[in-house]
Formats: sequence, structure tokens, C-alpha cells
Amino acid sequence: MEYQMRYTLIAASCLAAVYSTSAVSAEITTPQAVTQAQTMTPEQLYPPVDAKYDWLQLTSLELLKGEIINLYDDKLEFDSDELDTVFIDWEDVKVLQTSRLVSIGFTDLSTKTGRLLVENGKSYLNGEEFDNADIMTIIAGDQSEANYWSSKITLGVNFRSGNTDQIDYSALAKTARRTTESRFNLDYIGNYSKTDGESRINNHRINSNFDWFISKQFYVRPIFAEVYKDPFSNIEYRATVGSGLGYNIIDNSKTEWSISGGPAYTYTRFDEVKAGEEKDDGSTAIVVETVYDTEITNDIDFNTLYRVQYGNEVSGGYTHHAIATLEIELTSMFDLDLSFVWDHINNPQADASGFIPKQDDYQFIIGFGIDI
Repeated sequence: MEYQMRYTLIAASCLAAVYSTSAVSAEITTPQAVTQAQTMTPEQLYPPVDAKYDWLQLTSLELLKGEIINLYDDKLEFDSDELDTVFIDWEDVKVLQTSRLVSIGFTDLSTKTGRLLVENGKSYLNGEEFDNADIMTIIAGDQSEANYWSSKITLGVNFRSGNTDQIDYSALAKTARRTTESRFNLDYIGNYSKTDGESRINNHRINSNFDWFISKQFYVRPIFAEVYKDPFSNIEYRATVGSGLGYNIIDNSKTEWSISGGPAYTYTRFDEVKAGEEKDDGSTAIVVETVYDTEITNDIDFNTLYRVQYGNEVSGGYTHHAIATLEIELTSMFDLDLSFVWDHINNPQADASGFIPKQDDYQFIIGFGIDI
């Protein structure tokens, strides 16, 4: 009897703390939450309402306090007060309650802002109830521009001096702007090598695209563009601009796989040509691209991109570009990135001396990535 009375007093005091009549709790508490909490043991009670912290409880009943960063692709990024940044599968979230305003993007492509309570597959925002499956994105704060951007830079450098003075560097950079309705990507990959004052490698590639989502799976790509420079492949620069459509084949917390493509126009200016030949060429082209990203473990991701472009024979005919990267998380901010890059030109053009560049170029890049 004494144990039961003590248990009742503890449970009652916890419930009183959790479901106080403060302004914050009034906005996120629901009758369903109260009923469920009354049937729980003290160890299973929901996190306390706190005006300073967001609270996260997992299906394993582990409890974290901190701040929501965002939710993208069914992966919740949460800045824990004790564990720093953690990434949680959306399906593993039992309870999530915010002390601040968040912006929610839904599968119907609408966006709403308010304080959020998530519990057992249901979400409550400004008095409205939603299924968790209806939520595509969560961004901390209101719909400000700074919350939409993310970037990563990977650098690899090698310096050598003595009998041979040599410098090699490689760089990969990614910038993305993501909202519920749209996505903008800007990628760069470059390699440079100089030995005893003479350039050996000097190639650079910039890709960009803008996507507008019609649904969670389908998107229109009003514009995509690429600029490529590699004088050792006899390409002073090649610029491609086009538009097309895309489809997300897989889109969950572990894996993303999409395919896109469309018509384009490509312009190539050659570094050198034989006497009497044209130094530039323009033609229509078809571009098809697929991107596959998957999470191998909590600390290791595998990302791939493959792009094929077909233009006329003068511009190279079939050209292929592929990159596969293994990202190993060292800290919440730094990664070790191992990248393999393959470029193929089916019909490379001869330079002024008649030398024809090789069709294939291969690169293996070891670098340290920094998330910004």
C-alpha cells in the first residue's frame, strides 16, 4: 500500500509538470497525450515542457534535449545538448516537442509554421492534427533564407620538394538550397598538378540544376547547366544548357535514388585544332543523369552520380561522367572522403599536332570534407 501511494504521488507530480497550463504546453498538449501518459510508468513519461530546449524521445525511450536543426529525406538532424549533432531516422521518433517555431513542409507541398508536437505517428501543429507520413521537411525557425542552404567542401593537397618540385590539389564542393517546393544544386570538382613549374593536370567541372517538385516523386527541371574545362583533353571549355524532368525512384531515411534528363544544347571550344579546321562547335544533345545515395552505417555514406551526354561526333559523341564517394564521418563537422572519378569522351578531337587524347580519365581522390 505504501509503495502504491508513493507511485501515485510520483506519477501525479510528473504529469502536473509535463501538462502544466503554461502558454507553451497549452499549444502542444492534446487529450490523447494526457490519456496515454496516465497509463505509463514513470520511466515512460513524456519529456518535460521546456521553454529553452526542444525534446526528443526515441522509440527505445531514450530521451534527448537540444535543438532541432532540420528534417530532410526522413532523417532528423538534432543538436543534442550532450551528444552534439545526431541524425535520427524519422520512423524512430516516438515524441518530439519544440520550444520554438518550426516550419513544416508537407507532402501536398504546403508549408506551415508553429510549435510542433509529435507522438506515436501523429503530429500536432497550431491545433491541427497530421499523420507523420504527411511531413516532408522540418526547418528550425520561420521560413528565412538562411535555413534553406547547406554546403560541403572537400580538399586534398600534396606538396613535394627536393629532386622534384611538385604540387597536386583536388577540390570538391557542393552547395544546395532546399525547400518543400524546390531544390537548387551547385557542384564543383577540380584537379591541378604542377611538376617543376610545368602544368600536368588542369581540369575543372561545374554543374548546376534547379528542380521544382510536382509531387514527392516527380519534379520538373526547368534548367540544368554544366561547364567543363580540360586542355589536356583538348577542351578549352564546353558549356551545356538544357531542361527536363526527374523522378525519385527511392526516397527514404536510408536511401535516395533519382533519375532525370532532357534535351540540351552544348557548345565546345577546342584548345588546339589543325590548320583550316573550326576551333568551336555547337549542337543539340540529350543528357541523362542518375544519383544514388545510401547510408551504409551511422558513420559511413556511399554517394554516386552518373551522367551520360550524347551530342554530335565533333563535340565528342557519347561522353560519360561518373563519381562515387565513400564519406566516413570523423566528427559532426569533418569527414574523410574517398572518391573515384571516371570521365570518358567517345570521340576526342586531335590537337594541332595531330595527337588524339585518350578516351578515358580516372582519378582517385582522398580528401577531408567540411560541412558548412
